[in-house]
Amino acid sequence: MKDQFNAQNIEQNVKNMFEQSSKNMEDITAMSKENFEAFVQAMTIASKGMEEVMAEIMAFSKQQADEFANVTKEASSVKNVEDFVNHQSEFTKHAFEAYVEEMTKVGDMMISNAKEAMEPISARMNAMNDHMNSAMAQAKA
Repeated sequence: MKDQFNAQNIEQNVKNMFEQSSKNMEDITAMSKENFEAFVQAMTIASKGMEEVMAEIMAFSKQQADEFANVTKEASSVKNVEDFVNHQSEFTKHAFEAYVEEMTKVGDMMISNAKEAMEPISARMNAMNDHMNSAMAQAKA
């Protein structure tokens, strides 16, 4: 009878371990899928953001090229060297200020995009941390 009781305990323990292992594998599979989905979502957000940044840079480049063409036309009609130098100095100052302003804007766009793209990954990291803390608490109990 004692041998039968031990055999039943062993059988139940093995069954419990198998069930727990199966549940753990299901959890790991679900977490992996959610992690992959978060990664895809983050890359989609980052890609869209980079498209917006590139569109902004292209629009700025076109605007600068148009302004340069206008300045070149205006410079060809100046009457003396002093007017040409003044005209060129004003254009250079304006172009530099516009460049600094645009690069600040692009930098802000990129920072905002990086933060937004990291949100899904950060959420998954928090979820995984919570899951691990829960598992550790259950293991101690």
